[in-house]
Amino acid sequence: MFNQVTVNHMRSAWLNACFLLSAFVISLLPGASFAQDKIYKTNKTVIEAKVTEINASEIKYKKFSNLNGPAYIVPRKEVSMIVYENGEKEIYNQGQTTQDPNAKMGANGKGSLGANSSIDQARNFILNENINGGIATYAKLISSDLNDPLLLAEDAYALALGGIYDAALMRLDLCRNMGAITPEINYFTSQVFALMGYNDLANEYWKASDINKAPTWIFSKSGLLLQKYKSKSPVSKTKSREALIANFKHANELASQNLYFQSIALFHDIVTTYPNEYLPYVGYSITLEKTGAFEKSAESIEKAISLIGNTADDNAKKQLLEKRLATIRQNMTLLPSPYSTPVKTKLEQSEHPQMMAYAGGMVAPSLINVNGRIGYFVSGASNASLDFSVMKMDSTSYSNVGLSVYSQKNGFVSGAGIMMNSGSGNTNFSFKLSVGYSKMNKSRTSSIDIFVDVNKGLKKDAMTTAIMSIGTSFYFGKR
Repeated sequence: MFNQVTVNHMRSAWLNACFLLSAFVISLLPGASFAQDKIYKTNKTVIEAKVTEINASEIKYKKFSNLNGPAYIVPRKEVSMIVYENGEKEIYNQGQTTQDPNAKMGANGKGSLGANSSIDQARNFILNENINGGIATYAKLISSDLNDPLLLAEDAYALALGGIYDAALMRLDLCRNMGAITPEINYFTSQVFALMGYNDLANEYWKASDINKAPTWIFSKSGLLLQKYKSKSPVSKTKSREALIANFKHANELASQNLYFQSIALFHDIVTTYPNEYLPYVGYSITLEKTGAFEKSAESIEKAISLIGNTADDNAKKQLLEKRLATIRQNMTLLPSPYSTPVKTKLEQSEHPQMMAYAGGMVAPSLINVNGRIGYFVSGASNASLDFSVMKMDSTSYSNVGLSVYSQKNGFVSGAGIMMNSGSGNTNFSFKLSVGYSKMNKSRTSSIDIFVDVNKGLKKDAMTTAIMSIGTSFYFGKR
């Protein structure tokens, strides 16, 4: 499978190929199950188990290493979280300690959290270095709102300050799977890795700039907190060759379930402990790329290529990895890292107004109609425009001018407005209603439009017209 550190040990070519293939299909695999349930205790220990029963006061389980053995019991008050084999999580007493499981710290370090825990309280706990109080308060806030990505990111930071790294990474994965990418979340992601001792990852996920600014509430204190609570040495779970193989498999399983930050931390541990094995660098690169860390992803593939030999089989592997490297570099150009430039939300992308113009008409034996519009549109949504038209019917000419608002959804367009009509020496006002269909071109710069415009005069004896027109809209900027 893997060499430990020597280079003269010959590995089976077919086995290497299988491992390499498994690494490349990580992103295509359906969710694979975890090998076991994990019971996280409040004293930061983890039990690999098969949970059999949970009641109001205790949790019963069997050791995963001996499923046919005796049943064990752990008091529920000593458990902070359970992660089941399918990835489902249950959170209990995060932030407490087994020495005093009932102690819930207030802002002054004493008393109860109370019923009005707020984000300000949680932040004050952190700033006052009451880490357990901060963790408990964030846990209470999250229990009532699991859909706030910034709250999850701040909780990840608090957990990392407390040395609960696995749970912190789980929070970051929840943020990522919500599609949340903001400077604040990127900052806390970087801080979690820095607290774990992974400085290279911390630098990858946070690059300060005029746009990327650290959250004001923590910026002045984060350096001191990092210095005090940073792991004395990088967190490592890979102590032996057997652990190397098991952790490589587990990192792949995590990645297949879109738990990329957990996978990244495990791959980082593997390549740091065993830097001369090329396969972990391949999986590491894939998970890094999935989170937009393109520079580090490319660096990992380059390292993998440098560790491969020069046999015919090795050269084939190199060619495959070089193609992947070229793709990553292309993505670096086409898809800049979200950690260097914040990604705009859909709302931010769509609300920039741009000019549009429409020209169309209809010709019939007794009718000639030419109409147009000039206005602004909000990309993919609606536009407001100045409408005008000239119509000749029999020997009489009419002209219209007015203001309308149009909305589009799935190609169908509807609009309404007020028009001023002139003809036969008379001037009056009418209400205009338009319905139609718009077919956009591939470059999204113009469209072919078919409209039916109904003008209903506001006076009792005013004329009502319904006219179809076919024309083209031009967008000065992609719609």
